[in-house]
Amino acid sequence: MRMWRALVPLYLICSIAFGSESRLPFNTVFKGQEQFNRLVAKAKAGNWKGLPIGERTAAVGQALVGTRYKHFTLEIDNRIESPSVNFQGMDCWTFFEIALGFARMLNEPESNWTRLATSADAPSHIRRVR
Repeated sequence: MRMWRALVPLYLICSIAFGSESRLPFNTVFKGQEQFNRLVAKAKAGNWKGLPIGERTAAVGQALVGTRYKHFTLEIDNRIESPSVNFQGMDCWTFFEIALGFARMLNEPESNWTRLATSADAPSHIRRVR
């Protein structure tokens, strides 16, 4: 019984320590602030929020056409798995994910749109919209 009392607090302390290490810096998980801002401006000007989700996703995708192709955009760290967004370069999979995620983001209150791109909690926001 005494050993159990010693192991539980040790386990909790280690869990907290390892949990805090598993966050990547914001500039690693989110790239392309200027492109994001331009996309937000286009979404507002075109009232994309009023479109059905399929048309909204297509509108975002069309606005992303011309973004350079980049390999391995999901491999951002060797030991920590974290959702990420890179508006500067994407492959076919991340192109679709970003278009759909951005289209879903438009369902959020507008005050959350820019917070997504400036928040240290961006990975949890990205995970939620995906």
